[in-house]
Amino acid sequence: MRFRALDGLRGLSALTVALVHLYESMKVTPPEFIGHAYALVDFFFVLSGFVLAHAFFDKLAVQGDGWAFALRRFGRMYPLHFFMLSLLVAVEAAKWVAARHGVPVLVQPFTAENSIPALFSNLLLIQSLGLHDRLTWNFPAWSISVEFYVNMLFCMVMVLPWRGAESREGVQRRKTWIIAALAVFGCVATLLATRYSTAMSYDYGFVRCIYGFFCGVLAQRIRAGGLDPFARLSDRAVAASEVALTVVAIAFVTFSPWFWLFALTPLLFTATTLVYAHQKGPFSRLLLTPPLHAIGEWSYSIYLVHTFLLIHILGRFASFAGKHGWIGLHPVAGADGGAYIGGLYHQGPLMMGAVVAVYVGLILAMSSLTFRFIEKPAHRYFNAMAARREARPEDEESDIRARRQAVAARRVQAAE
Repeated sequence: MRFRALDGLRGLSALTVALVHLYESMKVTPPEFIGHAYALVDFFFVLSGFVLAHAFFDKLAVQGDGWAFALRRFGRMYPLHFFMLSLLVAVEAAKWVAARHGVPVLVQPFTAENSIPALFSNLLLIQSLGLHDRLTWNFPAWSISVEFYVNMLFCMVMVLPWRGAESREGVQRRKTWIIAALAVFGCVATLLATRYSTAMSYDYGFVRCIYGFFCGVLAQRIRAGGLDPFARLSDRAVAASEVALTVVAIAFVTFSPWFWLFALTPLLFTATTLVYAHQKGPFSRLLLTPPLHAIGEWSYSIYLVHTFLLIHILGRFASFAGKHGWIGLHPVAGADGGAYIGGLYHQGPLMMGAVVAVYVGLILAMSSLTFRFIEKPAHRYFNAMAARREARPEDEESDIRARRQAVAARRVQAAE
């Protein structure tokens, strides 16, 4: 089963996170909800746990091949990350060549957040495991870094052999208790980390991901175990619950302070995920429409491509326009692309809308391309590898039986 309404919700959340970075780049105070929308990354973690548990919990817990799971997750997450990282490396290389020929640059290439050590940690997807004191290279990829390794932790728990479990249900039940313990650990560790971090990303993002991801896994176990509270309600009651939880979630993200955002949003997003999984409310029906369904499919691309477009396409265009006095801008010594985008944004409501529309349009255009030409081919390739690996034990068993039969046949012929 594909939870298409949840896909659409993830796509809208990814676009909202992209708007957060637009306002940060312009150094403009955003609307309250957008200003706190970094908390929507916790929704990504919860949804990832829910969807992966739905697809793999039973399979991995009893007889799964952990390597096949790892191949699928690598193929889902790494190719687009590598592609975007390659684009950023190409930009830094071009800056290096330009600097060697005397062209002035604001920041020296391959320094600060784009340093060579950070490049290697990004290649290994370990950049957000406490190795750096800032976000590096493609900033949103910090969550991909921690999520990949939390996915591997989930896999390890699932394939862990359990002696004494008398049945399939017994294995699943005991592993569900381990999942619950990890969710509690993630919650406590996240709340402690908020005392030492102002980012909860490159430094303590791993425990934050553990909290949200395993809450999502628990949501799926609640649903699979027949304990979903929304399953007992009428369609109208589920629709009303969807509206109520959506309003509460928006209000909570908008008005909650730092500590309570990290303390409670994973739990709130867990309940939201459960109700949207039924796809019976008015917002769910809207999310199932073709445009929002497409945005949902492109959500991963939206999340990973937007900072490149913001800094190196929209930002550089605005900077070039500003330095040449175009579209109401004026040259400002030392100003970066974000400052010039902000200059456009402040020219009035029409220009505000135009800046946001152009930015979102660029994101959707590039995301549709990266989804089609990077994500989908990579999915097919790595899923096919995983499928061959999963089929191998059966093939090997068949080969063993065939060899045994051949040996037996030769013995019979020799005896005759």
